[in-house]
Amino acid sequence: MRIRRLLPVALVATATALALTGCEPGALAPNDSEAPSPSASETDPSSPTPSASETELPEPPTPTPAPTGSALPTTPPVAGDISCTDVYSADQLYEFNPNFAPTAEQGSLPGAIDDVADAGGTVCAYQHVTGADRLLIGVLNDAAGFAAPAFETVAGMGVATSPQNSAIIAVASEYFDTVQDAQQVIDQVADNLD
Repeated sequence: MRIRRLLPVALVATATALALTGCEPGALAPNDSEAPSPSASETDPSSPTPSASETELPEPPTPTPAPTGSALPTTPPVAGDISCTDVYSADQLYEFNPNFAPTAEQGSLPGAIDDVADAGGTVCAYQHVTGADRLLIGVLNDAAGFAAPAFETVAGMGVATSPQNSAIIAVASEYFDTVQDAQQVIDQVADNLD
């Protein structure tokens, strides 16, 4: 019987002790080894805080200068007397393939494109941004005596050549299996030159 009377008193004492322990400052805080130490500005309100001019930032990297002289890429593109933006517009390139962009990567020129470059014409190069597929466009304004097949396949690229008044337009890509595949690009370049 006595145990029954003491049980409520023991429960109340235990609950009170737990409640008071929970109110103790720092009872739920991590131990000292886990707590971050206060900085000098937190402990001493009179210490000055560094200004933005006193905070040191790392120097930005020096950009690599553009290549000059013989380091300039020449194959492709080859700069002739017409700029590549006049030969083929950004909108036309997007229409051909939205994943293509102008490139200055060096590479071989197939068939009539190489002949246009040798004759002093303009060669513009575009490449797939995530792959090796290319579109090459060559324009030679004074094409007297220039001869090339209407279509040939060279090193996996279809090369189509078309005379336009006194000029020659040559286009090459892995996407061209016939002259008809290349005809839209040829027509766009011809319209741009008029």
